[in-house]
Amino acid sequence: MSIAFVLIGSALAATVKPAGVEASSYLVSDKGQAYEGKGVADGKLDNAWLEGADSSGLGSWVKIDLGGTKSVTGLKIWNGYWISHDFWTRHNRAKEIDVEFSDGSKETLTLKDEFVAEQVRFSTTKDTDFVKIKLKSVYRGSTFNDTGFSEIQVLDKQPSPFVVPSAYTPSSTLESDGQTYAADQLVDGLVDSLWCEGNADGDGTGESIEFDFGTAASVSKLKMRNGSAGSFSAFMATNRAKAATLTFADGTKHDIAIKTSLMEQTITFPAKTTNKVTVTFTEVVKGSQYNDLCIAEARFEP
Repeated sequence: MSIAFVLIGSALAATVKPAGVEASSYLVSDKGQAYEGKGVADGKLDNAWLEGADSSGLGSWVKIDLGGTKSVTGLKIWNGYWISHDFWTRHNRAKEIDVEFSDGSKETLTLKDEFVAEQVRFSTTKDTDFVKIKLKSVYRGSTFNDTGFSEIQVLDKQPSPFVVPSAYTPSSTLESDGQTYAADQLVDGLVDSLWCEGNADGDGTGESIEFDFGTAASVSKLKMRNGSAGSFSAFMATNRAKAATLTFADGTKHDIAIKTSLMEQTITFPAKTTNKVTVTFTEVVKGSQYNDLCIAEARFEP
């Protein structure tokens, strides 16, 4: 069964690449794992910042250096520890946060307690050198009294360099197993947040995703991260794409080759003005552990 994923109120903004991250403190586990501030800006959900202060860490902060003055409009936040839904429920999540800027101003924002990436907007565009997020109150976890974030993206005032779809329709989607595999995760900028097909009878050959732009747009490139790109072991474990066919709204098609690499790749094709592109995977490479085709990122460019 195919399900359309519609992006309601999704940002058409670019994201600011951080120059660095500081934190007031960070947790070090009994096994020596450090949950440092840089975990909020590494493009991975399985690396998080967790504060290392007493109690629930109220007043603890993480500060994202923007590398110079940027005009920013908001944040996209993966609140809590996202390595799995179980760990998300067991750790604290931020409820109220103070967001501070380099001019000394601040805004207080209230976050939802949901296992969904949340986009929050500032009251006005802020020209700032940094964004500092301070914990003001929390939603309590069931087991651990540590609070933090898995990822925070700072939204620029500039438009996205990609052609942003208004909806996605995959041919199938793998059921959640503590992580979700929805098609809209193809454009979230995270290497370990995936779309995976859910056809138990196949290896992903013939599975497809329709990208609906909502209006006519010129496209000539597909920027991809193939497979489960968070690590080499994860990449080898799942099926990866080797070839696909692009089908445009007028019915014309173009075949593309896909590198079986976890590194980002740009696939070029003759420029086409279209309101939809369907990517149908025609050849896959089998994984060592799972028989599911997964794609980490897929974005069309002009």
